[in-house]
Amino acid sequence: MSAKNVLVNPNLVVADFIAMVQDMGRPVLTEGRKGYFWVTDIAGNQNRAQVSVAIRDFDDASYTARKQYLQNLLTILRQKHPKAQMKLILTDVYSNISQAMGEDSSALDNLCQALQDLEIPAKTIPMRGGTDGSALSAMGLFTPNFFTGAHNFHSKYEFLPIPSFVDSYQVAKRLLELA
Repeated sequence: MSAKNVLVNPNLVVADFIAMVQDMGRPVLTEGRKGYFWVTDIAGNQNRAQVSVAIRDFDDASYTARKQYLQNLLTILRQKHPKAQMKLILTDVYSNISQAMGEDSSALDNLCQALQDLEIPAKTIPMRGGTDGSALSAMGLFTPNFFTGAHNFHSKYEFLPIPSFVDSYQVAKRLLELA
């Protein structure tokens, strides 16, 4: 019995997928308003493999283009690995907070006021993360993100200095007072 042209290694199919996804942007190689794919989970064995990927981008058109890119990858991978069974599940879990603001800017105004009251300089920077704020904003509750003071995000070296935690707590407390 021969495995030639019959055996499919799901882990190698996933490796091909990840390599192609990385061609469209990795966080470590992007900055500013450039979007990316973030491979969050990989699991596999000789029978089955699964990969989870988060899409980060700044506007709906780019976000939609990234979803289409994933659909195109599925077509390419099916041609490259015709014996493999593959499916793509797309779930929108992230949107840009600025798209949810609308006419009512009171949440942002309160945040700016809280920072000013506490003499913490506001540093407005474009962010491709902030999943909690973006999820709440997408549900209709505009929720701008503010600092936690943490460093080395998404790594085993992520940490939060106590003084930064205290400052972040003070901002949250002041926001409650202003609300």
